[in-house]
Amino acid sequence: MLNTEDYMKIFHEIKNSVTLISSYLQLLEKKHPEISELCYWDTIGSEITRLRAIVTDLSQIKFGSSLHPEPIDLKDFLAECCNHFHSFDGRDGITCALSLPEPPCIADIDTNQFRYAILNLLKNASEAMGHFGQIQIKLSQSQNNAAISIADSGNGISPDYLPHIFEPFFTTKPEGSGLGLSITSQIISAHQGTVSAECPKEGGTIFRLLLPLAPSCPSKNSGTKIQI
Repeated sequence: MLNTEDYMKIFHEIKNSVTLISSYLQLLEKKHPEISELCYWDTIGSEITRLRAIVTDLSQIKFGSSLHPEPIDLKDFLAECCNHFHSFDGRDGITCALSLPEPPCIADIDTNQFRYAILNLLKNASEAMGHFGQIQIKLSQSQNNAAISIADSGNGISPDYLPHIFEPFFTTKPEGSGLGLSITSQIISAHQGTVSAECPKEGGTIFRLLLPLAPSCPSKNSGTKIQI
């Protein structure tokens, strides 16, 4: 039976092959520009991009059953995720606004896996807004739970699509893998948490996460209300 390391090797090899094919297609088009006018050329490129996205997302699935949690202050973690997002998103028109509580908010999380979940939600929010907009990240805590909300100012999600967004391979994006939100949901569930989405009447989309506080969290017994 294959273990996690074996799966990762397989995904790595497939991703390398897909990347190589994509590179050769780009070289071919550079040497023979007229090929871009041929039927199905754009479709081939789009499918290669989509395949690479699927392999990248699939490589995350096997980790859900082998988490390595440690007590982490979600205030610092979310601030780090926001900085990480800005470094790879590259669009000056997209900003992140953080609203964080004063006391420490400690949860037991696998930082690598939970970072993937948060960054994927930020990526979706960014794509929903195009080149301009603000993502609002709020953190609060109750007696037993931490609450995280990630809101964008995009066009929202169709009511017909909203119930299906966490289903594997469901996507409205031409080159999307349909796995990002499904994997995000799996990761959060593996942390004994929940994730949901809603689209307010005023527009945009809000993703809401609930996560158990760590037993060592100083505010676990404070009785502070969750406000998102």
